[in-house]
Amino acid sequence: MLVFPTLHYQNGGLEINERTETSLPGLYVAGEASGGVHGRNRLMGNSQLDIIVFGRRAGQNAAKRALDGVEMGELTLEHVEAYNREAAALGIDKDKVSPVVLPDYIPSHVKARQLTAQREGTLI
Repeated sequence: MLVFPTLHYQNGGLEINERTETSLPGLYVAGEASGGVHGRNRLMGNSQLDIIVFGRRAGQNAAKRALDGVEMGELTLEHVEAYNREAAALGIDKDKVSPVVLPDYIPSHVKARQLTAQREGTLI
């Protein structure tokens, strides 16, 4: 089994403000999905504290936003169709499960038993 502990601390994530909002109106992020709490590197042992404190903060602010009234536009899947058109135009192979962080070292006989390595009946 390959172990890469240094990758555990390279989080990145979405930048948030003190209310856990991103630059997209109405999108709140908490925990390791955010990169704004400690910057790029999470301090060891803080993930539980992050999700409790910032999860609560995100929930409170999202609820306040909803109670203040949110104007909804027409719901469509145009963004998905636009993504598919753009990916096709760029020749991007979308049959891979993302994100692919490390090279694929998994032997075929092990991959064949993994439910996550299968998609629409074919091995990835």
